[in-house]
Amino acid sequence: MKENNFENEKILKIETIKGPNNREASICPKRGDILTSLKFDGKEIIYLDEETFKNTEVNVKGGIPILFPNAGPLDNNSEFPNLEQHGFARKLEWSSEKVESGFSSSLSSNDDTKKVYPFDFKFSVLGNFEVDGSFTLKQEVENLEENKEMPISMGLHPYFKVPSIEKNNIKFNFEGGKFIEEQVEIWANGKAISIDNPKIKNPNMPMEITIPSLGTLIIDPSVEYKKIWVWSMPGKDFVCVEPVMRDKNGLINDPEKIKPRKTFTTKVNFKLI
Repeated sequence: MKENNFENEKILKIETIKGPNNREASICPKRGDILTSLKFDGKEIIYLDEETFKNTEVNVKGGIPILFPNAGPLDNNSEFPNLEQHGFARKLEWSSEKVESGFSSSLSSNDDTKKVYPFDFKFSVLGNFEVDGSFTLKQEVENLEENKEMPISMGLHPYFKVPSIEKNNIKFNFEGGKFIEEQVEIWANGKAISIDNPKIKNPNMPMEITIPSLGTLIIDPSVEYKKIWVWSMPGKDFVCVEPVMRDKNGLINDPEKIKPRKTFTTKVNFKLI
């Protein structure tokens, strides 16, 4: 296994873009275009388990994995019986290039994807630093079908650094945040909890999260992400704050439906203050 991991590591090329004031972001297109690093003023905010990252036979624990076409498990699913939890985008190699504003990556349907998700699509992600130094991940899903709608219930799975012993001291300063703080013994021990995206009620309300040893993180997901999941694991130095479009089974029970030859767009902005 160690030899295999070494061979995998050699081909896991990481691409990095630079922003103002010692800011940078890195992705690995071969590992599902996962964001492996995000630094503000030289401070890393992303947790990454290097062992799972280098072993291409397992899912990465860490970074910001891209969940498509579904986020979460699909229970009692007869419509897409072979579609795994969190979809397939995080398991595939993406096409990526650096552009003037950052990086541009894409994933297109093929014969293998259509065996589990029978739609023609192009999924694009643009990552760039804004003028104010914040970082934006913009996602575009194009339905290439001629005459049928395409259901999606996608999301992002960010892992943020926090000492395990400090999870009780994280402050979630937004509507629904008090509930998250009260439920720490649940989400910190492996069971995710869910709240509504605060922007549904207040379009001008990003999520402000004060994380010990990190600082105050501002996460601003567009309103298309209707839910926020919070999750961690015992003894691990991370907290996941996940913008997702629906709760589990969303792809079956309440998907976003993209009309034929139309494009669906959403984005999430990150800032450390």
